[in-house]
Parts: sequence; C-alpha cells; structure tokens
Amino acid sequence: MRHLLGALPCPGTPLPTAEVLGWLAVLIPCGRVAAIFHDRLRCVTEEVAIGHPTPARHGTDRLEIEFSNGEDDVVRVLFVRYRTVFTDRDRAMARLIVPALARLVHERPAPALACLTTQERTVLGRVAAGATNAQIAHELCIAESTVRKHLEHVYRKLGVSGRLAAVARLQERDLPGLDLRERVARMV
Repeated sequence: MRHLLGALPCPGTPLPTAEVLGWLAVLIPCGRVAAIFHDRLRCVTEEVAIGHPTPARHGTDRLEIEFSNGEDDVVRVLFVRYRTVFTDRDRAMARLIVPALARLVHERPAPALACLTTQERTVLGRVAAGATNAQIAHELCIAESTVRKHLEHVYRKLGVSGRLAAVARLQERDLPGLDLRERVARMV
C-alpha cells in the first residue's frame, strides 16, 4: 500500500504503469489486472495489463473500478480472477485503494507524448515540477547521466530543443489553435 500511495501519475497518459498494476495485484490477488482508457466513442484507445491474457476454462470473476477522465472519457481498472470469486475482503480493499488510483488516473491523455516511454514521461513530469537533474536522479534512484540521456531522447522525440519547450509540449501550451476553454478542459 505504501508504494501505491507514493506512486506518481505518468505524464501524458491516464493509465497507471505496469509497476503500479503489480502492486494492485498484490493488494487484491488475481490472475490479471488491466487498466483501460476508453475515449468518447467508447473505443479502447490505450491499455496496460499484467497477468494471464486469456481466461481459464472453469469460470472467471471480475472486479471493476471505473473513473471518469474529463467529460466523456473513462479509465477502467479491471481485476480478473480465474476459478475463484472475489471475497468481501477483496471488495473492501478495492474501496480502500480507490482514492490512490483516482489520483493516478486523473492525468489527461496527451497525443504528443504517446511516443515517449514511461521513464521518459516520468522524468519530463519531474522537470515540469521544477526539479533539477540531480534531484530527479535522486528521486528515481538513477544516475544523473541517465536523466540527461532520457531528456535527450525526449527532446528528439518531441522535436524541441530544451526543457522549457518540452514542458510546454507536455502541458500543450505550444498548440496555438486552442482557445481558452479548450486549454482549461485539457488541464482539468
């Protein structure tokens, strides 16, 4: 639970990382955990999952937690257990983790960041929060040279030349065609 409470949202995606899903699978034991983002048309646009992809022959039980993401978009966290059912304890644990999950899936999807890896998004999120390379390296338990290399990859993939431009792209402030209402909607 400590790891889940300390986890940070992944910038640019409303889905928790596979590492977070692993922690969820420890808290609510199951055969598969998936986080699925549905857009306005109820089409699956992104999915992160761990565990067995196909159900067993002897029945399955599902436990779902759903969060709204903006006006019409939805993030669904799905737990699947094969051959046994979820207990009252599992359902109580699901209610306990809802606030922590809600914080992690609040992030709005940013199409421009789809090309970045999870680690690159995490580093960029720390840059947007004002952290230095040394602080980011300390927080993520990686070398400062690794932080620099992640930022080089971010700059190349986003087509920008520095920290400020990358943060502007993260926050979508570099899109001139958006009016004020659209910018506010993207930040909420």
